[in-house]
This record gives sequence, C-alpha cells and structure tokens, in this order.
Amino acid sequence: MNIFIGVGKICDVQVNGRIMKFNLAIKQEKPCNVPCVLFDPDDELRKSIEKFGTSKKIVWLKGRAATYEFESQGRTINKLEIVTYANSIKPV
Repeated sequence: MNIFIGVGKICDVQVNGRIMKFNLAIKQEKPCNVPCVLFDPDDELRKSIEKFGTSKKIVWLKGRAATYEFESQGRTINKLEIVTYANSIKPV
C-alpha cells in the first residue's frame, strides 16, 4: 500500500484553478516540508485549508505518495507529492 499519514502545519498554500498545492510542515528532529496536492476541492474545503495556512493550526491528513521524474536542462529531476484525500484533512 502507498499511504501517507502526516501531522503538521499547512503552509505555502497556492491555488491554480481546480488544483490546490500546499506544504505540510512537519516538526521532527530535522523539520521538513512535505509537498501536497489536492485536486478539485470544493469552496468550503478550499477556505478551510487557506484558514489553516494562516492560523498555523496543526492538522492531520492522509493521502497517497505520487512520484514522477522529468528532464530539465539536461538533468533528470525526481519529485514526490502527496495526493491528499479531501475528506481526510482534520484539525488536531
């Protein structure tokens, strides 16, 4: 199974049409930002995520890891994103 479950703060929210991208800032020994994407969120969910991003509330979310690679300037770039399940984003 390819399931990601994370707890952290939402930051760097970007909306581009029907795609919403954000980072989940996870505080651990070495803090990291996990890139997340949400496809076609309804208006209520979009507002909630933007609110979580400004309030710095801790949330719990679940999704699946998606990896892809592409060529850029002669180099192979590997990327990872968490495709977030819309009904899984909950405040802690």
